[in-house]
Amino acid sequence: MLILPPCRRARALSVVGWLALTTAPWGCSSSEKTDGTGATGSDSAGASSGGVAGTGTAGAHAVSGTGGGAGASLGGRGGVGGAPAVAGAASSAGGAANGGVSNGGVLNGAGAAGTPHVAGAGGRGGGGQSGFGAGGAGGAIAAGAGGALSCGAGAAVTFSKNVRLNDDTGRADQNEVALATGANGLAFAGWMDNRAERVCAYSVSTDAGATWSKNVSIPNSGGQFVGDPTVAIDAGGTLYAGCQEYIDLNAGTGSIRLMTSTDQGKTWSAVQSIQSAPDKPWLGGGVTDGTVFVSWLGTTAGIKRSLDHGMTWGATQSLGNIIHGTAIVTSTSGLVHVPYNLDSDRNQLRYLRSTDGGMTWEKTRDLVADMGRFCFECSPRQHPIVGAAADPSGKIVAITWTSTMPGGEGDDDVWILFSKDGGDTWSKPLRVNDNTAPARQFQSWVAVDACNRVHVGWTDLRNGKNEVWYARSADPTQGFEPNVQVTDGSGAATSDFIGDFKGVAVLGSDVLMTWTDTRRDGGDIYFSRAVGAAAP
Repeated sequence: MLILPPCRRARALSVVGWLALTTAPWGCSSSEKTDGTGATGSDSAGASSGGVAGTGTAGAHAVSGTGGGAGASLGGRGGVGGAPAVAGAASSAGGAANGGVSNGGVLNGAGAAGTPHVAGAGGRGGGGQSGFGAGGAGGAIAAGAGGALSCGAGAAVTFSKNVRLNDDTGRADQNEVALATGANGLAFAGWMDNRAERVCAYSVSTDAGATWSKNVSIPNSGGQFVGDPTVAIDAGGTLYAGCQEYIDLNAGTGSIRLMTSTDQGKTWSAVQSIQSAPDKPWLGGGVTDGTVFVSWLGTTAGIKRSLDHGMTWGATQSLGNIIHGTAIVTSTSGLVHVPYNLDSDRNQLRYLRSTDGGMTWEKTRDLVADMGRFCFECSPRQHPIVGAAADPSGKIVAITWTSTMPGGEGDDDVWILFSKDGGDTWSKPLRVNDNTAPARQFQSWVAVDACNRVHVGWTDLRNGKNEVWYARSADPTQGFEPNVQVTDGSGAATSDFIGDFKGVAVLGSDVLMTWTDTRRDGGDIYFSRAVGAAAP
């Protein structure tokens, strides 16, 4: 959300009465795993060697087994590490074996690679006994052998029946939806909801979008109004629900509010304020349990990281003075990509990168000198808010926005900037939408799957209605597949505001999308899934 338009301030007027609770139950719903068990080693003093660890067996339902723990040894040689668990069929790699104990226990090999999925994780180092030497070093994280995916073209793209996520029965407006996905079918959506007093509302799915939980919310706690919801999921499955509270819009004061859930949305923490900010927070879930990033705009814009589920936060990396929000893209390699529009006058696409998971940051650089003309005055409006995504390794990166640029139709088009080397070098802006007659496209968002395919979704007026369209590419520099309509209904596209972003995310082999839909009233939050669109 930009710190300006009167249209936003008009929407700040609210009717008293939605929820007095911090989180209101507006409801909620798992997988099975079998692990191998390691044998216990001998811990007799002076034994010549530690006990030999057992070997984990593959888990049911293609879940890998867990490597056996190493036997302890009190002054003897380091225990022999457990053998890597056997990988589940066509799934994740076997779990890593633990290292031996004292005297710098022997490094274990990585888990055997899944067939033909992700490489196994490296083994943990053995713990040292007091007076008998340091623990063994951990194995390399990326050491699994043969874990490369065998990628084809992916399934033909067909989106499912559209489903409404907001569970109110009235005609109030809902808009500006964000989407995050995690492991084991976990998906999380958040949006602005005006069914009574405006709140940031949220819903959770534990079955890849087949069903969604009863809505919960973060209400206004004393400011003028709330908005700009943002969501994230970390590697441990913790859900992060963020919301901007506008304390005084004219003075530019506000607060980023956060609540979390560790049980897939069944219960939620108390809401806390985590940062003073005038506008537009964004969350990014980390690739380790408890890691999450938050960014914000303003004269003291910045980004910071928490390693303990948002309870405490590290130092802020300054972004200077920016008036539009950032994207945050994390990865298993430690690359963190943070692109944003610098401001509406200079109009650069600026880029911040970390190569060590956000411990340190490189100097910012401009990827595009001029991102084109943005239609602030249009209805619906379009602001310079960028979406971004990467494959799990962070090497294949895509940044999207919509604007009027040379090479388009003379109105808003969808553009992609693409990198194949983790952000070292970038393509020129590449057009995504394939319509030939003039028509606005705006509010684009993007995801990248494990096979490096790029998935883009946007609002499209090619048929004169509020519709959502999609395109896929194995390499955007070589073009996109024909555009596909996501919506199975349409509505008016005359409102000044239907949000500034939507949700596009990969979950396993599927592509998930959320958007503001006007087929029923001034705005609802809808969802659809393209099964197999991200499959190997």
